Amino acid sequence: MATPLPLLRATALPALLGLSLLHTTAAAQPAPSGETPAADPLFAPRPAVRRAGFTAGIAGGLSLGSAAGFPNDIQKIGFERHYTETGVGIGGGGYVWLGGVLADWLTFGGAFGGHALSAADHGSLAGGFMFHTEVFPLFSLGERWREVGVIFDAGTGVAYTTSDGSDTDVIDGALPARIGGGVFYEGIRLWKVSMGPWLYADYTWSTSVRQPGFYLGWRTAIYTGP
Repeated sequence: MATPLPLLRATALPALLGLSLLHTTAAAQPAPSGETPAADPLFAPRPAVRRAGFTAGIAGGLSLGSAAGFPNDIQKIGFERHYTETGVGIGGGGYVWLGGVLADWLTFGGAFGGHALSAADHGSLAGGFMFHTEVFPLFSLGERWREVGVIFDAGTGVAYTTSDGSDTDVIDGALPARIGGGVFYEGIRLWKVSMGPWLYADYTWSTSVRQPGFYLGWRTAIYTGP
């Protein structure tokens, strides 16, 4: 005679609960005296071998860029007769930063800087505060690859352009957004100071300005550890 299906379910449920209880009890058993549970290697702390503690630095060099836009005036933004485009200008620029080392291959902090350009009969400036992140994506390859870094920046600041011989802003970005990125090599080392070439670009924009900048120069950073 076949066993009714509800009766089978009623018999199986206590058995499953019993197995679950046995598994939970076994997992909760303390490790034998004198033995330390093995740490998960993914989350186990690793000693720093290249970067640790706090970091600060400066980077600067030649800068190229341009500016285009309007005065920061709602009655002038968008009207062609108030539009100015400087063309390519040349000048200098750079950044200083301060932050902390989160891992051998990752740092985070704040940076301040920008560029000043001279283009035809205009002078332009863009700069401000940026959140500053540096990643060393090839660190696991070891040796010189540990010194190759990539920069990611984002923040805000100022951007304005004036005509030569005038203090009136023909372009004013008010409080524009700013992003930046670049690459560098810091394999020249002296004590806790690391140095090397630096290639960077940033972009500043708002409803009244568009201003890119490109930098080529030298970078110097210090790490307090290890």
